[in-house]
Amino acid sequence: MKQTPSALKWLAEKRARLANDLEQTRKIAAELTEKADALESDLAALDRSLRLYDSRIDPNSIESVNGWKGSYGKRGALREAVLEVLEEYSPEWMTTSNIAALICAKFGLYFLTGALRKHWYTGSFRGTLKRLEGDGLVEHERSSELDGTETARWRLKDQSSGTLADLARSATRASAAAA
Repeated sequence: MKQTPSALKWLAEKRARLANDLEQTRKIAAELTEKADALESDLAALDRSLRLYDSRIDPNSIESVNGWKGSYGKRGALREAVLEVLEEYSPEWMTTSNIAALICAKFGLYFLTGALRKHWYTGSFRGTLKRLEGDGLVEHERSSELDGTETARWRLKDQSSGTLADLARSATRASAAAA
C-alpha cells in the first residue's frame, strides 16, 4: 500500500477546512441577509405608520440610534450565546471570526471604529472563549496558513467519557458532591 505524501495530506486537510469555513460563512451570510430583509420590512412598516399618523413627517430624517448599552442582557448571556453557536455547528470546528460574526448578529452589535471592535473582540469575546476552554467546555486548535498567519478554530468538547476509569471518577465526584 502506497503511503500518501505529507504535503498532499496537508493540502487535502487544508482544502477540507477551507471548504467547511466557506460553507459556514455562506450559512452565516444567508442568516444575516434574512435578518436584514426582516429589518427592512419592519422599517418600511414603521415608515408607513409614521406617514399615516402625520404626512409631514419624513421618516428618512430620523437618525438611527444604536440601542446597545454595553450589556448582553442577563449575566452570562454572552457565554450562553457562544455555547449555543458552537452547539449549533457541533461537531464541526468554527473559526473565531465566524463565531464573532454570529454573536454580533445575535446581539445587534455594531462598532463605529475598528478600535472599538478590537477592544470587544480581544476583551469580552475572546476572553469568553478562553474561559469556556478553561472550564473544559470547548477546545481549540490553531492552523497555520500559507501566508504565515494562524487561524484559531473552536468547537464543543466531547463530554462523553473516554474510559470506564473516567466514568468511575466522574461518578465518585458526583456522589461526593451530593453528600
